[in-house]
Amino acid sequence: MLHRWYMGLEGFTRTDQSTLTNSLNGLVTSASVNRASWSALIGYAYRDAWVLEGGYARMPIHNQLTLVTAPQPVAFTFTNESHAATLRLKRRLFQTGKRKNHAGLWLTAGAYIVPNSGKYVDGFIMEGYRYHRFQTAPDTLLLLSQTETAKRTTGMLELGLEYNIQLSNRLELGFYGRKTWGLQKALVTEMIYSENSVQIQSSRITANGTGWSLGLALRYTYSFRRSLKSVYDLHGKYGNE
Repeated sequence: MLHRWYMGLEGFTRTDQSTLTNSLNGLVTSASVNRASWSALIGYAYRDAWVLEGGYARMPIHNQLTLVTAPQPVAFTFTNESHAATLRLKRRLFQTGKRKNHAGLWLTAGAYIVPNSGKYVDGFIMEGYRYHRFQTAPDTLLLLSQTETAKRTTGMLELGLEYNIQLSNRLELGFYGRKTWGLQKALVTEMIYSENSVQIQSSRITANGTGWSLGLALRYTYSFRRSLKSVYDLHGKYGNE
């Protein structure tokens, strides 16, 4: 049976989802954010049936704040520190195609550790004026926003499907789709809406890494070996002919 060590690079498109608690009477909205990301991994494959891999992922967590103003909405996209460490376990479900190309479908499950520094990301103040009927002076409207990352390490869990095909003796190509679930809030945007310096509403947009990713993986096997049992069986099969 073949045991091997490999190095891999992944490129993928990620969709981040976030949660808005209050639209402030339709003044703000939030939407998913799509961005390209990458990761670098080292893995170990056991008998072409189990794989354990881990490494670094450049995988920012985003949220988006959109001000619904006339004539054109204004969108702000915020991100955390963008670093994550990942560990993933894979199990081959079944093999497809010719045996020599080792094509097959795999079930994958993993976890991410996301270090955060509690840093200030961005903020703004939006000021406007509004007249009520018979008013001689306008009301002053203020929207204050501030975005920060979490002050402690957060995490995510992952589940996916992957289709791999062997390009050569050492190169492998994979196509995958993964779903991630964030465990804690990694990025928070706080908003305060006030009228004439009196706070009347507040809202929050949070992002924890929940979302989807679709990507490609290229892997290079730099070390592989066969077990003694496999070598003995191969010798016996052809030695008796």
